[in-house]
Amino acid sequence: MRICLVHITEMPEGFHDIWFSMVQQSFNKVLRADTKVVLKPIKRGLKGDNVLDFDNPYFALLDRVAIVEAFIEADKEGFDAACVHCFGDPGVREARAVVGLPIFGPAESAMHFASQIGRRFAIIGTNMPGQLAQIEEQVREHGLQDRLIPNGIRFDKEPFARIWDKWLGNPQMAADAVAEVARECVADGADVIILGCAGTSLLCSMAGFNKITVDGQVVPILDSVMVGMKMAEMAADIRKGSGLPVPARTRNYVLPSKEDWARVRANFGLPE
Repeated sequence: MRICLVHITEMPEGFHDIWFSMVQQSFNKVLRADTKVVLKPIKRGLKGDNVLDFDNPYFALLDRVAIVEAFIEADKEGFDAACVHCFGDPGVREARAVVGLPIFGPAESAMHFASQIGRRFAIIGTNMPGQLAQIEEQVREHGLQDRLIPNGIRFDKEPFARIWDKWLGNPQMAADAVAEVARECVADGADVIILGCAGTSLLCSMAGFNKITVDGQVVPILDSVMVGMKMAEMAADIRKGSGLPVPARTRNYVLPSKEDWARVRANFGLPE
């Protein structure tokens, strides 16, 4: 089993192995020993050194094109499944319409899994501009508004830009910050807490933080990347074992013909 994990920014030379060693904390505990994960950064896109770039819809659109190209490349390279390393699930829906392998995103996977293991959930996102609207849209897109507690999308107390470096040096600080907000969510009815950021997910996994106990209640804290990767592995197993078509090839998810593929990509100057 080979799963491709697509990273949403360009990666500085020499940083790939360092970053992957941290990212592995999110899924090493749950994937099978024979499952190999390859981290694939996009070849050209946003650098990740300015988080405000991701809040600009046009900049995010350009980056999403590069992410889909990475999924296309993974398909050609024969991966069994793929996942994107971002809670926004950028490029997932678009890539499903043009590649042959199962593709998953952390947000969609974690929200549906949370609905299976608890009645109501809350999402703790990263304190960055534009995050509330983005996560609200994701919840609506998947029809899970009724599974979200009131005011169920909440954020770290401090802005991402101010605390990320501190958290990276001490992941327990991230876990403690999440726990503070999680207790408020549990008090308001959450049975499951979803970490609404791939970065926060890996930090909490590095700290070994995956549950919180409040008044005798044990509430799961979901590393959304972990869930997305496990869903990708499971989908590939089901597809291989049963021949089940994943994803479904209906309506606008029918793969384009070779002629349409070549024609449209040529119009945009993309390689065939």
